[in-house]
Amino acid sequence: MASPRSDKRQRQSEPTTLLSLGDDMLAEILCRLPSLPSLARAAFACPRLRDVASSVANRTRFMSPAPLLGYFISVVGGAIPSFHRSLLLPDRDVLGIVRRGDFCLADLEAYDWRLMDCRQGLLLLTSDRCMAVFDPVSSSRLRIPHYTSNGGGKSSFHCFLPASGDAASFRVLCLESTGGGRVRPHVYSSCTGEWCSHSLAPKGIKAPRRGDPHSNHYLPMHAGGRIYWRTNAEMLTSLHVGSMEFSHVGLPGEVHHSSSYALGDTEDGTTCIVSVSTKYLKKFDIRVWFLKEEDGSPWERQWRVDASELDLSAGPVTPSKMLKVYDVTAGIVLLSMGYRNNGIRYLAFRLKDTLWESTTKTKTNTKRQSLILADFCTSSGWVQPCFMAWPRPSLKVP
Repeated sequence: MASPRSDKRQRQSEPTTLLSLGDDMLAEILCRLPSLPSLARAAFACPRLRDVASSVANRTRFMSPAPLLGYFISVVGGAIPSFHRSLLLPDRDVLGIVRRGDFCLADLEAYDWRLMDCRQGLLLLTSDRCMAVFDPVSSSRLRIPHYTSNGGGKSSFHCFLPASGDAASFRVLCLESTGGGRVRPHVYSSCTGEWCSHSLAPKGIKAPRRGDPHSNHYLPMHAGGRIYWRTNAEMLTSLHVGSMEFSHVGLPGEVHHSSSYALGDTEDGTTCIVSVSTKYLKKFDIRVWFLKEEDGSPWERQWRVDASELDLSAGPVTPSKMLKVYDVTAGIVLLSMGYRNNGIRYLAFRLKDTLWESTTKTKTNTKRQSLILADFCTSSGWVQPCFMAWPRPSLKVP
């Protein structure tokens, strides 16, 4: 039988490993990593590191904006959505996350998936059989049953809602169009694994209709704790995700039925509308409005940039007409433009970089090229931006 002294000597001779440390010590180590992407990449090493890195105390130091990983395209006809990586991934850690993940969605079953939304680094997909939430970084998924209406209503619009106070959870919104022409919202919570029905929307509130696959009219627009979609040429419909109350929001006076615009948010979370003043590339302005809280006119124009000198159309293909603002998320604007053979080309850039470029009046081609965060083409489909989120919502069944 070994003596207590020999047991103590053996314990002292055992090497200290990373996982033999306490959670407080692991937290101190993780907090010394240089960036949010490096923290996220280290957290995927094992479940314990993921738990420590996801704690609230360890997230407060990494409050930098989530980097853009790229864009997913939901191809018309039910094919698996494709992914186009951002041209300017900020560092090796983000590049490593993209390389190790399943951004080609190879593990998805061969259903007729349609991409409805992409938030918190998760994809919301729907088919005739079911819905699915897919995490391309961890290659994990969670099937969600379709909401079944007892009154014979039709559910056609689905999108993510911001999690209510818990970044490790997610919610899904379903808008049901009832037989009487009214809209009823239903919310699925990953915390309960169940659908919850809410009151009917006021008369005059209509769910968005699926339209042109090149258009963003059907897509939800997220900003400021609300979901927006287009109602008509002069009006937006808004749903407050906390109170589940609907309202109409008018557009800025300079935005009319022929204007191309998108509603989204800036890097600091301010609700904004970005519009281009013309459909042609040779001469166009970028105009930005911020949403005000005061009564009266809800929009205040912040700036107007002459973007015709920024050479955003640089590339091997010469675009033609149909310049449009397709999406605005976290201050990154996605433009779409048509060119020959009915294809659509997309260019993404940071709004603040465009403003800086315009004020400095630089003519450096290198600077112009560095404005472009993404540059890709597609024949048809809806486009959704994908940002690296941390902590990542859990896809475990409750």
